[in-house]
Amino acid sequence: FHRTMHEPLFLLCSLVLFTGIHSLHASDRTMNYVQPLSWCEAGFPREGNMLCRVLSLRGGTDGKVPSKIRLTYFPIEGAAEKVRLAFKIGGISFHDHRIERETWPTMKPSTPYGQLPLLTLDDGLPIAQSGAMLRYAGKISGLYPDDAELAMKVDEVIGLSEDLQIQMTPSMYINMKPEMYGHPADLSDSDRKSKQAFMRAALQGPDGALTRFLGYFEELLEKTGSGFFVGEKPTIADCQVFAQVRSIVSGRLDGIPKSILNGYPRLSGFMVKMMDIPAVREHYS
Repeated sequence: FHRTMHEPLFLLCSLVLFTGIHSLHASDRTMNYVQPLSWCEAGFPREGNMLCRVLSLRGGTDGKVPSKIRLTYFPIEGAAEKVRLAFKIGGISFHDHRIERETWPTMKPSTPYGQLPLLTLDDGLPIAQSGAMLRYAGKISGLYPDDAELAMKVDEVIGLSEDLQIQMTPSMYINMKPEMYGHPADLSDSDRKSKQAFMRAALQGPDGALTRFLGYFEELLEKTGSGFFVGEKPTIADCQVFAQVRSIVSGRLDGIPKSILNGYPRLSGFMVKMMDIPAVREHYS
């Protein structure tokens, strides 16, 4: 057909074609740029340029990647680790700014909500809340699906992980701040440890929260069959759960053995699969 007369039609068809391609390959950003090159190589440079214009309407990523990203937290894994992992796996350069606890009391009044971690983009104001940072990291790196249903599944896994954290938090803080749970602030060390041991044992009982939630993770991995929680590639859901489970099996939580994943073969395999990702392996080397 005559190209000039049908340019509007070609532009519309190209837009429809790209929308389908992008939906199928939301996590594979290189696919966004394959088609224009193919058209040019096939002898249709003008059509290739037109398709480039179509692609520019959507963009290759969900947001502009800042030239400077600084993630500020203590020199531990903790709440910032899932964000670090998302940046690392997604290939996003950032400054992993780790402060010593001795400097925190001086720094705390200047933070938005008196908490860490903080994320600073370029020279802007710092942003709090690690969940917001994780989703942001996922959006600029391609680890948070564009597809609404897949994104909902990712958020489901993250929510499940957060529910487990809520269940585990009392057994962490009873030793540090017993007054938060109705006990005197000067509770003796022996009583703190005794109450913590009781809580940790309950978490691991047949009906305990830790037992239930590790089972939920195992079931989710069985459903996907890919070794990851959503789809065939890592997402921020995997970053969230990996960081959490890594802490649980670290041996740093008194009363919770490193062998707690025995009996959860898929979750154990997931931990190995994540560590096999070059960026993750390098991060922990």
